[in-house]
Amino acid sequence: MTLLQSFETMTTQRLEITAYGHCYQYLIYQALERVHVKQNEIDTYLNVLSELGGAILESPSESLDDSGLEVFFKKYSDNFITTVDQDKVIRDLVNSFILQQSEAGLKFRYRYLFYFFAAKKLADSLHQGEEAKKRIKHLVNTIHLEKASNIVLFLTYHSKNTWILDEILVSVMDIFSDEKEVTLEASSLSFLQNFVQEIPDLVLENRDARQERLEDDRQKDFIEQHEDQNSSVGDDKDVEEFMVKVNKVFRAIEVCGQILRNRLGSLGRNSLEFIYEESVLVSLRFLSVFLRFSENVREESIRKIKKILEENPNLPDSKIIQEVESFYLGINYTVILAMLYKISFSLGSPKGRDIYIKVTETKNKPTFCLIQEIIELQFEKKLDTDKIDKLHSEFSKNPVCDRLLKQIILRHCYMHDIGFKHRQKLANILNIPIQVQRSILIASKTTQD
Repeated sequence: MTLLQSFETMTTQRLEITAYGHCYQYLIYQALERVHVKQNEIDTYLNVLSELGGAILESPSESLDDSGLEVFFKKYSDNFITTVDQDKVIRDLVNSFILQQSEAGLKFRYRYLFYFFAAKKLADSLHQGEEAKKRIKHLVNTIHLEKASNIVLFLTYHSKNTWILDEILVSVMDIFSDEKEVTLEASSLSFLQNFVQEIPDLVLENRDARQERLEDDRQKDFIEQHEDQNSSVGDDKDVEEFMVKVNKVFRAIEVCGQILRNRLGSLGRNSLEFIYEESVLVSLRFLSVFLRFSENVREESIRKIKKILEENPNLPDSKIIQEVESFYLGINYTVILAMLYKISFSLGSPKGRDIYIKVTETKNKPTFCLIQEIIELQFEKKLDTDKIDKLHSEFSKNPVCDRLLKQIILRHCYMHDIGFKHRQKLANILNIPIQVQRSILIASKTTQD
């Protein structure tokens, strides 16, 4: 449950807020102008905010008390020649709703403003020595935390220094580095093939796309509301370390996805392809770890059940072991599908088509093909029936991937308004029975007449 919640709660929505650094810059200017800060003073106010963000980042809390502020402004006057009226600056920044006075002291009113200015201070300090680099390395290494991931993302807005991007990619490549990524090739999925064949046939039904989207949103809201209640993973050290790595994977691909979207016009093609490829690979390495873990749990569960049955020979045992196997295989299948969506939603963009196509062609693995299909459906709303037909043919000897492809297409059909003729064509291509309400059929005939 913890893993499945992570797929939903760590959505792009949180980091997308951080992605639009230029919007923050504009809103901050507007806020300062509203409290009548003179044009020639705005640079000084921004500099104070930047230094304050850096000071709060170094402090144990996200605020500075009176003594902390006194030390801060003393240090500020030592480092900068511009005289600052401490009381006026604080009053203006509070009145502009950038800062806030609290019981703990002075703090940024909104966390994202703190992240913005803390990142600006680090970006401005990169050329001054190793201290800023150490702090950035620490943030990258703890990218699974909300504060770290958001500051790192703002860093990529404030600075185009390639060292920062290199550090992020090195960190990504290091996660589960000893594992081999899942490819979803038929030879590696034999354990799932019998399970997939036992699942009832998929049916393409007529559904209201708006209602499907509303239901999807309601499910995400429910999970997010209960996130705090289910955030604990227990005291087991191994489990805790594993979950830190899992969260690192999710946060890292979110950050890399935002970099891809924000820097499509300024990063070289090779760099963009490398970011996308490594982000996908680290996700698939995690998937490999999960599948192995699930297999071990399944075998252990079956051993325990067999022992119980041996000790209690009168218990009916005809279907118990089969049910356990089916349960764990079902989890594996669900997580594979969820991870494909997680990767696609995190890294996808309506403008990165060339990058996705090139990497998919280079890797030539089912995983990359399915991810590209989800990206095209989600971001380009492109339902290419010829391409779907080709993928279906390629997966003819890979029932697991064929099943995944069908579910991906069905989900798109249910979430978007797809015409009846288009649905019928997809049903024919994918061999999916189509069930449409009689009223829809009558309406379709009436339209044709």
